[in-house]
Amino acid sequence: MGDFNPVQQRAFCRFVSGVPRLPPGGLAVLNPKLTIVRKHSSTASNVGPNAEPADDDLPSVMTCANYLKLPPYSTKEIMQKRILYAITEGQGSFDLS
Repeated sequence: MGDFNPVQQRAFCRFVSGVPRLPPGGLAVLNPKLTIVRKHSSTASNVGPNAEPADDDLPSVMTCANYLKLPPYSTKEIMQKRILYAITEGQGSFDLS
């Protein structure tokens, strides 16, 4: 998030928590705490100890729990690109994941 501009940071907050701004005190006082976990790939061949990066998969969230599910991207740049795509293109969308 440190590489995002203020507009992207607000979009990320809305994507993860459902609100556009963090509470006073920032992430440290977010309740429930922001949790980031590995999202299993949607491709069956990407499971197990030799799993390949899931560079085509998008991150997903559970906003009620501030829970971010990130696929195992191969690079930081791909991760940023996929997060930005998800937060901009996914606004107003609600899907179960």
